[in-house]
Amino acid sequence: MESKIIIRRAAESDIEIVQQFGYELLDFERKNWDNSLDPKWPFTESGKQKYLEAIKDKYTIIAEMDGKAVGFLIGKIIKAPAGGARHLSQARVENIYLNEGVRGSGIGAKLIENFRDFCYSNDVNRLDVSVLANNEAAVGFYKKMGFKPRSLNLSQEL
Repeated sequence: MESKIIIRRAAESDIEIVQQFGYELLDFERKNWDNSLDPKWPFTESGKQKYLEAIKDKYTIIAEMDGKAVGFLIGKIIKAPAGGARHLSQARVENIYLNEGVRGSGIGAKLIENFRDFCYSNDVNRLDVSVLANNEAAVGFYKKMGFKPRSLNLSQEL
């Protein structure tokens, strides 16, 4: 029997689910690439407030498989300022995370497609995402989803 997958907008009542996914994302990135991250931050008062703002003011969606939350995406639309040099409405994937057991199942693609549809309906011209360069699985996923390199950020540990 095939699993039922639902992508839905997060509600304020989902704050604990969003915080938990935020924790898991930060913990995963801290363990693999950036030990300066604090995975406990989502459970601080400022972390909770940021996630509540994301639920209210951004596009926060939750993926459910057979009634259980298995991942999330937070995205936002960035309108070009009037009179600015860039006349482009763009959006950004800020966070995306899937439980390890469902990676590779197509749920990440469904999250991106759902956000992309939201962007189309809001006349967005470009969708951006930033990913750690050495997170090869994520880079490969975004390329498979049609993202292409557009800029390069370089950093140096001091």
